[in-house]
Amino acid sequence: MNTASKISLREWAKENKIWEPKAWRVFLEKDIVSFYKQAYTLNAFYRFLKSEKICGNSSLADIEDEKLKNKIRVAIYGGVEPNKDFNKSFAKFMYDNFGICAENAPSFEESIKHYESWGDSIKVSVNSNSWINSISIEDLVGDLGSLIKEFSDKLDIKLSEIGIQESYPYLPVESVDPETFLPQAGEKPEKLVSLLNDFRQKALDLSIGINPFTTFAFYSRTIPLLVLMEFLECDINEVTKMANFLGLKGCSLVDGNEIALPTNSPDKVILLPKGEWSTTGKTYYPALIKKIRNLQSYLEKIDPVVKQVYENIIKQAIDQIHIAFEPWKDYEPIFSFIKEILENEDWVRLEVKNGRIVKVESNIKIYTYKGHYSYKEAEVPSKILLRNFLLKLSPVISAGIADISFSGSWVSLKFHPFAKEWIGKVIKNEGKI
Repeated sequence: MNTASKISLREWAKENKIWEPKAWRVFLEKDIVSFYKQAYTLNAFYRFLKSEKICGNSSLADIEDEKLKNKIRVAIYGGVEPNKDFNKSFAKFMYDNFGICAENAPSFEESIKHYESWGDSIKVSVNSNSWINSISIEDLVGDLGSLIKEFSDKLDIKLSEIGIQESYPYLPVESVDPETFLPQAGEKPEKLVSLLNDFRQKALDLSIGINPFTTFAFYSRTIPLLVLMEFLECDINEVTKMANFLGLKGCSLVDGNEIALPTNSPDKVILLPKGEWSTTGKTYYPALIKKIRNLQSYLEKIDPVVKQVYENIIKQAIDQIHIAFEPWKDYEPIFSFIKEILENEDWVRLEVKNGRIVKVESNIKIYTYKGHYSYKEAEVPSKILLRNFLLKLSPVISAGIADISFSGSWVSLKFHPFAKEWIGKVIKNEGKI
């Protein structure tokens, strides 16, 4: 966490005392709850379009409510006029974003042809080829609801205080009739357009690199304890308080075993997300910090700019992170192996014995005879201390160039596609970048 792009984040974190659980209430109320209400409203509107009331009829003409019938007609054919670009029509907007069409048409053009041929005799359909279906809106609503519940429990806040019903499925106290988002003929769809625009903007505002809370959670999701303490300039008890709140556990940099916090040896501990399985082993419950991190995949689907911002962070980190892997002869076998493996795979694992890296292995199989095989691997003659290697690598992990996980005597490293460039720079400069 020592690149120039994080200086302001550091000052923000210290100023807001981010290690105090109460500091996260602003994030809950201002960001998560408001985004949840937008997502819930959009999902309710989408479910309304797919409902039996609209799609359950044999034809558009069979919809009994005349006002609703007129609105659906506008949704399917509104703005389509002779000698006018129908790609700018409201009907095209509805087809692209919500999939509403005539006769489950696979394209907007075919939907228009069906309506022009059959008029109100067409069957109203909502196909899956739409923006809202691509963003997994229903899953997003569920995950946001779960996130809000965990935040409120940990902060001892009643859901009703933040405009959410107290019982599952934790619906907003105030709701909007979905039909009101559909315009009549001659009306502008300002309410619906505004909802979509606000939703997309909120997704961008919540993304890594823009929102300080999600950005901090991203950088601190996997980090040596001492590095985080120095970054925040706070003591072990304050970091322990934050770790417990966000769901981080301490693991030994020597053997990977869990270390109780607080500890007298912060230089030998790395923080990782906790997470746990249900008693049946069928359901996994991620840590709070992991739930925050998981929002990013939804946000990238909602607005492509979100992914661009995230990738720019990684590109900047590649240019700005300076590390010295010395002596290079000790580290060279690891990086040469990683460089080779990244041509086909995106991860490697390190075998650790007595706190030292003895071997690096991939998932690439080398077949011998009669179907027998072994995994492609390389010895690490110098037996580098895992602790030293991970402390050097911590800025790379924080920046998202690589992710790390522990399993017994193995440590896995999963690399972002941009990592190839960084690995190439390390090797070219013989460990000094």
